[in-house]
This record gives sequence, C-alpha cells and structure tokens, in this order.
Amino acid sequence: MEEETSNPIRNREDFVARDHRTRSRLIEAAGIVFSEKGYDRATAREICALAQANPAAVNYHFGGKERLYVEVLREAHRRLTNSDDLKVIVEDKGPPEENLNRFFSRLLHSMLGSSPASWFARLIAREMTAPTRALEEVVEIQIRPMSLLLRKLIARLMDLPADHPAVVRGTMSTVAQFLFLFQNRRIIQMVLPDLDLGPAGIDEMARHVLRFTSGGLKAVAGDVEKT
Repeated sequence: MEEETSNPIRNREDFVARDHRTRSRLIEAAGIVFSEKGYDRATAREICALAQANPAAVNYHFGGKERLYVEVLREAHRRLTNSDDLKVIVEDKGPPEENLNRFFSRLLHSMLGSSPASWFARLIAREMTAPTRALEEVVEIQIRPMSLLLRKLIARLMDLPADHPAVVRGTMSTVAQFLFLFQNRRIIQMVLPDLDLGPAGIDEMARHVLRFTSGGLKAVAGDVEKT
C-alpha cells in the first residue's frame, strides 16, 4: 500500500485557518468579558477560558491584554456603525439630501437595531462613559475618518467647503443627535413610551433627523452667505 505523504501547503492552510478561528473566538470572548467587567477587572485568563483557548493565547495572538482591548474596541465600533456601507453612500454623487437620508438610516439601523444587551453596544457605551487610552487609537483610525465622511455630505448640503467652521459645527450638532439616541435609548423609551425606536420606526426617525438637521444646516449656510 502506498504511504500517504503530508502536504505542506495543506498543513499550512489548516494551521492558518485554526489560527484565525482562535483569534476570532478570543475577540468574541473578550468583548463579552470587557463589556461586563471593564478593562481593568478583566483578565486574560478568563478570556482564554471563555474562548476555550490556551491560557497563553492572548499574548500569542495580540501581544497582551492592552492590544487585545484595542482590537475588540475597533471590532465593536465596526459592528455598531457599519462604516464600510457608510463610505459607499458618501462616494455616491447623488443629491446630498438623499445621501444624507441613506447615511442616517443606515447608521440608525446599526445603532438602534443592535440589542442594547449585545456586547459591542455595551462596550462602546462603557468606553464613552469611562474612556481608556485605547479610545485615542480607535478615534484616530476609525471614528475621525467616519466623522470626515459625514462632514463631506454636510458640506455638500450646505454648499460650503468641508473645512468651513459652519460645516464643522454642523457636523458636531448632527453627531450629537446620534450619540444622544445611542447613549440614552432606555431613558428615552421610559420618558417617551409612544416613540417608536424599534425596527419599524427607525426609517421614520431617520427622516425626522434629516428634516430637522437639513433645515438647520441650510439656515446656517444662508447666514454665512449674508455675512
């Protein structure tokens, strides 16, 4: 009987696949632990145990707990904002109000469509309340670029340069609405129980935010033209 010979390419592919699966399990497990306990109280050992990985896996894959936390925070932001889809919308050359409506709708579906109990929503909420050093890197790599995408749309709507102070302030005012909805969703539902923030009401909320925001932005742009 002919003896089977090992295939080094197949062995390498299997190793890479296992490596990737372990890394993914660590991120999921770390997201759960970090969102429940915060960075300081979480341990690499309990993360590895939850991920069913070797106790040294965090150091092997990420170089330590601090780097793992950065990667988990980046993944949480990706899931919460769906930034790749938002980039496609910004690059569309259609009417700015239509693109803003699509942008707002997609962002609200990502933010409000996610369960408040999901680890990535809880982790982002925790990080916004008590920021860690990791937030600086995530802001630089992911959050600020997404803010610039929104600023491009607002600049087109206002017919002003993207670096104009009125556009910068308009972007801040727009982002504040989404942050308020995300951070205060539960209390909003307690105070305004007839406000639909479920899947059926998200598109209507996006249209409301668009009408409210575009009216204010156009008024500000009109004042700029007069001065």
